[in-house]
Amino acid sequence: MSIGLFATPAYARPRHSEDKAMGDPSDNATQQQARMPLGKLLVTFLRPRPLGVLVAAMLLLGIVLRVHAFGYPDAFMFDEHHFVENARNYINNKADWNDHPPLGKLIIAQSIEMLGDNSVGWRIPSLIFGFLTIACGGLASRRLFRSPGAGWLAAAFLSVDGFLIAYSRAALLDGFLAAGLAITLLISTLTVNIWTAIAAGALLGLSASIKFSGIAVALPIITAVIFAKIPKRKLVTLGVIFGATAALCYFMQYSRGLMLALKSATPVDVVRDTQRLLDHHAGLTDMKNPWTSGWVTWAIPTRPAMLSYARNLGEVRVLSGLGNLALWWPGVLLMIASIVTILAKGVVAVSSPNVDETDDSDSTSVVTFVQDQGRAVLVLLAGCLGFIAPWVITHRDSYIYHFLPAYVAIILLLAGFVDWLMKRKPIDAMIFVSVVLVVAAFYAPIWSSMETSEAAVNARLFWGAWR
Repeated sequence: MSIGLFATPAYARPRHSEDKAMGDPSDNATQQQARMPLGKLLVTFLRPRPLGVLVAAMLLLGIVLRVHAFGYPDAFMFDEHHFVENARNYINNKADWNDHPPLGKLIIAQSIEMLGDNSVGWRIPSLIFGFLTIACGGLASRRLFRSPGAGWLAAAFLSVDGFLIAYSRAALLDGFLAAGLAITLLISTLTVNIWTAIAAGALLGLSASIKFSGIAVALPIITAVIFAKIPKRKLVTLGVIFGATAALCYFMQYSRGLMLALKSATPVDVVRDTQRLLDHHAGLTDMKNPWTSGWVTWAIPTRPAMLSYARNLGEVRVLSGLGNLALWWPGVLLMIASIVTILAKGVVAVSSPNVDETDDSDSTSVVTFVQDQGRAVLVLLAGCLGFIAPWVITHRDSYIYHFLPAYVAIILLLAGFVDWLMKRKPIDAMIFVSVVLVVAAFYAPIWSSMETSEAAVNARLFWGAWR
């Protein structure tokens, strides 16, 4: 399927069964275009298609909501002080008192040195990583589902989700991990060789250097490698390269942080300080912070982060981390249904090549989708569940932002499903995409710190726990 802004949608073309009966209609279409006058051909090519218009609108809206009043507020919001203050500490060769590895704060420190110690300087890295998530997520979806349509839909959905928008506007670390997973998913679609092993290893090491939970980026890579059926000897070699690159990147970044803090930075020191942070995290189990939320509540969600809420002369400016509900709830339901399908059918059956897939299938069930796109679904679920698992198997304090990288994988899964549905029930799929855009437009003021009224905010955050 192609949903380029001016391309003819795949669902508007003749189906495979018709192709067999009538010959390939694309040959006739090509001949007709060759005989068409240049002016008429240009008009036909440039005529926008409905789905292309929706996708373009979502991409544009996503850009606007990320950059509008970007420096507002000019003071810290939510947890920014944890990371900006320690970025300043690194600049001034002082100790880092934050409980995460150095890299995220080093990125912010570099931005401060380049752009100044102000709200724009703190937050530009998050904006850059936010756009990187859209681009790499779209490319990953295109390759995973072998469809340009899935890529465009993924980029559009990522663009207009408030969860991702909010974390593209704040000097926090979780947007970095979201981008890391999007890049990892893209790497997982490439040919397995020494270069992809190095790239994947580097990404693993850098992600773990931001937050320890970043090690979850390894799971989609491992899942994709299993499908590649690489000879054992080559697999061992690539595995060693992957692990060594990851370890090297982690030790280099951690040592860099220790050196900037004027501490000893040998590999032994890195191991000791890593263990210190791991012990600290293991002890965070009281769940008393007002923003904590158990992982089972993320599906609703019960506690989306309110990053900023400011009143001024009867007007309010809000930055809420609530996601696009037209994506959040369908995406979570699709994830659950996909897991149930895989458990029922078996991983081996689901991951078999899709030799029988055609556009003639009348079934639009999740079961059929998972059977048709099994490998892509498994890779995305690996990325998703990898970031959820630490909070499932431990009693550690958990917050909604821990869900952000997993949510990227869920959106890509949903984009693949909608693209798949577009070939079978185009009207239903178009209605869904339209609803996503309408919901995004409705929530736009609270995702971008626009001036609005308290009544308007309450109408959008209609559940009291969201405010």
